[in-house]
Amino acid sequence: MKSALLLLVIALATASTVGELSQRLQNYADHPFGSSMINLVSVNMKTGGSLNELKQLLQQIKDELIALTQLQDQENSTFTRRSQVDLAKLQATLEQAQQDLDNQRQEQSSLNNELSTLQTRVKEDQSALDRNGRGSSDAQSRLDAENADFATKYSDYSDAILACKEAQRLLMNLRGEGTSLIQLTQDTKSNLIQTKENFQKIKEILEAHTKKSSLTLFQPIIEGLAEMTTKVNPETLNNVLSLVARLITALQEGQDQLEANHKTQVENLTRLTDDLRNEKQTLQVSLATANNRLKEIQSRLNELDGLINISNAIVEVTQLNIQDATRINELEDQEYSNQKLSRQTEIDIVDRLIEYINQKLSE
Repeated sequence: MKSALLLLVIALATASTVGELSQRLQNYADHPFGSSMINLVSVNMKTGGSLNELKQLLQQIKDELIALTQLQDQENSTFTRRSQVDLAKLQATLEQAQQDLDNQRQEQSSLNNELSTLQTRVKEDQSALDRNGRGSSDAQSRLDAENADFATKYSDYSDAILACKEAQRLLMNLRGEGTSLIQLTQDTKSNLIQTKENFQKIKEILEAHTKKSSLTLFQPIIEGLAEMTTKVNPETLNNVLSLVARLITALQEGQDQLEANHKTQVENLTRLTDDLRNEKQTLQVSLATANNRLKEIQSRLNELDGLINISNAIVEVTQLNIQDATRINELEDQEYSNQKLSRQTEIDIVDRLIEYINQKLSE
């Protein structure tokens, strides 16, 4: 009977203890750790365990929970610092890649502008080179024509002067035969007729390139020679000789002027040819330089296309890495917050149980 009564008392005491603990931990009744701790305390009290020992156990649990919280704080702090460093590195990589991309695009734009300018310059230089070629060909043609024209005219002058001198010798021979009317032999008459015809031909040849002042001398000479084919009058003979001497002087002056003009023309055309040759060399160097630069630009543009693709890829990948790292940090922060809240809840539960034990110890 006493044993049954003792069991009833213990059962009632246990029920009372659980009820008091549940009341004290009413906000944590459904918390797994709270339920476990209620069971721990109630079982200890049910079995008649020492409250002081139970209090020490609870304090040890609390200390371990605090130590675990501190360890989690340290780990979270370390993780946060490492994450910040990693994010900073990713951000620096992103900024550098974006800067590289901007620089590459600016260089690409600048090179494209230079490429357009050089292409225009190459076209202009090529057109100038073509004009230079035509100019050089024209100058050479003019020089060849000038030389040929000079040779012809100079030869005409020489032939005319020679004919005049031969006529002069013929007339001088006639004059040497006396001062009275000279009787003509058939040979002399033939020579005079031939000389007259020669002068007529020379006049016709020289009309294209001789001063008119010189040509005016031909007609009286031709007329005088025609007159002398029938009779040789000393006065007419002397007059013709005088005209022939003047004609020789005029033709010599004309030939000298022709030679001087030819020299000037040749110098001018030679200088023009030299200028065109120098211009051609300059244009060829300019064109070669421009074409070499075009090749360099095109090569660099091709290289930049590859670099821009790489920089774009780095930017995209780094942005994704930053997003992933940020998302991981957010998840870690949330996990840390949840764990910290859970630890704090567990510490609060233990604190209330210790208060409860202290209350029981003071009763």
